Amino acid sequence: MPTRLRVDLAGYHHVINRGVNRSVVFDHVDDKEMFLQIVNKSATIHKVTLHDYSIMDNHYHLLIETQKYTPVSESPLL
Repeated sequence: MPTRLRVDLAGYHHVINRGVNRSVVFDHVDDKEMFLQIVNKSATIHKVTLHDYSIMDNHYHLLIETQKYTPVSESPLL
């Protein structure tokens, strides 16, 4: 069965990721700081606005905004 075309619509997106079985993802404060640096750098490169974030030991939430429609097949993230 062919894969359907996915698109990245412009607007706000709530991104969440959690450790497997709710296990700890960020062991130390340094891990959280490094993650935030990576997110900020990626947001700058891909022209995404990071409005808000919450980083806990076992998961994180990001509120991002994309500015334009981009088919996933043309996304620089791939």
